[in-house]
This record gives sequence, structure tokens and C-alpha cells, in this order.
Amino acid sequence: MHLNQVELLSSMLPKFGFKSRNIPILYLDGFISGLYFFLPVLALYLQQNLFTPANVALVFSIQALGILVFEVPTGAIADLFGRRNTLLLSSITAFLSLIPLYIGGGIEVFALYAILNALAMSLSSGTDVAIIFDTLKNERKESQYKKVVGILASCWPFGAAIGSIVGGYMAAVSMKLPFLAAFVPAFICIMLKLMLVEPKYEKEKHRSIPHHMSESLKLVFGNRQISILICSGFVLWGISETLHNLSSLFIDSKGIPLEFFGYIFAAMFAFSAIGHYFSHDLSKRIGNKNTLLFSALISSIFLIVSTMVFGFAFAMLFSIRGIFFGLRNPVLSHMLNLEVPSSKRATMHSISSMASNVGFAIFSVIIGILATIYSINTAFLASGFALLIVPVMLLYLKDKN
Repeated sequence: MHLNQVELLSSMLPKFGFKSRNIPILYLDGFISGLYFFLPVLALYLQQNLFTPANVALVFSIQALGILVFEVPTGAIADLFGRRNTLLLSSITAFLSLIPLYIGGGIEVFALYAILNALAMSLSSGTDVAIIFDTLKNERKESQYKKVVGILASCWPFGAAIGSIVGGYMAAVSMKLPFLAAFVPAFICIMLKLMLVEPKYEKEKHRSIPHHMSESLKLVFGNRQISILICSGFVLWGISETLHNLSSLFIDSKGIPLEFFGYIFAAMFAFSAIGHYFSHDLSKRIGNKNTLLFSALISSIFLIVSTMVFGFAFAMLFSIRGIFFGLRNPVLSHMLNLEVPSSKRATMHSISSMASNVGFAIFSVIIGILATIYSINTAFLASGFALLIVPVMLLYLKDKN
């Protein structure tokens, strides 16, 4: 596709009240990127090739370690060399990561997928919210950030809900089919990134990635609010993301037929979309801190109870938990934005994501071992109790507008 054709397609998109088309392009990109049809069966697919939950968890741990290595440098690259091209490179890498995943094989093949996927996620992490905030700032609409990022974040689970239903039926025909179909949305996302326009933002005069990383890390250790947000993310994301990646094994342990996996994942993503959409309104009513406390506490309780029930009650409780992730995610991002200058915004979000993925790498191994030695249900129950530490940490936050 030629550049002028990309610009023509971009001009056809509605602006939804914004001067720049970045926001609607990212809305559409978020929806399309959710159409990865293999999401409901990824863990089962890996287990068919790797045999044990511990080996499946090892793949996710390798991915988390890859993010740990790539996260902060890629954030600095986005700050110093531009957000649009960084997002484009992310989509290209995500497309390439699907090749070893589809081919399959031993642990080394899936490790390659994990590393490439980690690089793609790192290139996007922090960069997407930075380009949104700076686009809004250029239009003097920063106050709409939580609302915009909430809508954006709801687009992915909405797409994932549709993709999960379709993917569940695909997997019932052939376990490989959802992985083959995923190449289509991955390619579309590359085309959408070409339509983005780099917003103006404050840039550092230097181009030294190590220096930029060092200055950003000093800001973390010198700001109590940032430290609490990052530490809570370490536990919250580390455990929750591990559980999400092992969800298909947990659902299978409850005796749910494979063709219904897609519907449960679709419900999880749909509730997440609802939570993201209403996060701005709820946080305005009860405050940012109270929104985080409420979502973290109730989510843990729902997880604990879901390990004790079966059938429809299990499906509902386990799915509804998605709404609490949606409620807290835009608020966490917003509170971090309040503490950092635009010149370090992508890097700071990358540091936060890096800490979260350190937790993911650690808890993937721990929870995978628990599931192998005891049972997947026991591992999820223990995780639910461990997550109760997060509300205690969040009590020390200051609520800022």
C-alpha cells in the first residue's frame, strides 16, 4: 500500500470531535488488535505441545523477562525518536511473532514467540498512552485523558470478546485454525499505524538512551506516589496477568466444554470493556484512590469465591472480574501521568510496565509450580489471597485531581 493511499484512508476516518485523527485510528487499532482468535485456547495449545502447566508458565515467564529487558529502552526510544514509528515497529514485530507460534514445536520455538511478542509489547507499552496524552495536550483537552484512554482500552476487550467467540468455534474444528486467522488482524494493525501523525511534545536535547533512562529512574525513587503505583502494579499485574494466561487451564479444570471457552473469555473481555468505559465517571464521583481500592479488593474476593463454585456460578463470577481490571487501569495510568513531565512520559510508563512484568515473570513460575504440584484450583485460590495485599498498599496513595 502506497503512502498516499494510506493518507486517503486516514482522511476518511471520522475525528469524533478531535482535530487529529490519532484518537479514532487508535480506537480502531485497539479493536482490531483484540481479534486474536487464539486467546481462549492459548494455554491449552501450549500445553498440548509442552505437556505440563509449569512448561506453559515458563513460556509466559520468558515473555515477561523479555519485557523486563526491552521495556525501559523502548520507552526511551519512543521519547527520543518518536512515538508513531515506535508503534509501527511494534505492530510489525507482533506480526512476526505469530510465525513461530503457528509453526509450534518445542520450548525453543515458543521461547522465540515469547521474545518477539515481548519486544512488540514493550515497543507499544507507554508509547500508546504518551501519544494519546500529547495529542490531547496539543488540543488543550488533557482533562479528557481518562475518558479517552478508557474508551481506547475498552476497544481491545470488545474486539477480544468477538474474537474469543469465533476462536472458540475455530479451535473446536482445528486447534491451529485460530492461530492462522490471527495473521489477518495483525497485518491490518500495521496499516493503521502508518496512518498516525506524530504529535508535538517536549523532547530532550540529547539523544542518549542510557542518560534518559537514568534520569527517569531517579524520578521514580524520588517520588513516593510513583513508587507506590509501581509497587502495587508489581503485585497486581504480576499475579493477575499470570492468572489470565492460565485461565483456559482453570476453566478446563471446572469441566467446561471447549466450545464454551470462547463465551467465557468473551464475557471477561466485555466486562473489562464496560469497566474501562465507566472508569472516568466512577473516579470523578468517588475519587481515583477509592476507585483503585474498590476494584482491587472486590476483584480478589470474586477470585477466591470462583475457586469454590462450578457451572454457571463459576462462569459468571470469573467473568465479572474483568470489570474491575477495566475500572482501575485508566486511573492508574492517569495518576502516573500527573507525576511526570511529557519528556519522560513514555519512559516512565515503560518503567512501570517493566516492574509489573518483573512480577509477571516471578509469579508465573511460582503459580505454575503450585499448579503442577497441587492443582490449578489451589494455585488460583492462593493467588486470590495474595492479591489482598494490594488494597493495603493503595491506602498510602494521595488522591490528586
